[in-house]
Amino acid sequence: MDDDTQELIAIQEELERLGDRLRKIFRSTHPQFDSVFEDVGAAGYYMREAGYRLESVLKTVQGDGESEPE
Repeated sequence: MDDDTQELIAIQEELERLGDRLRKIFRSTHPQFDSVFEDVGAAGYYMREAGYRLESVLKTVQGDGESEPE
């Protein structure tokens, strides 16, 4: 595994950890949950999406996801 691949995996893992941290901080019992629910949900969504995109990049970089350019 080359350095680029390792770095992409590290970023993907960090995104997952950040999502977990957000969910731990703003549980449904948090006093400001209603005020931040939409924003925290959006942040979590975009972090998951970024993780999926990185997974796609990793497959391409590793040669597993070869496809024609769009």
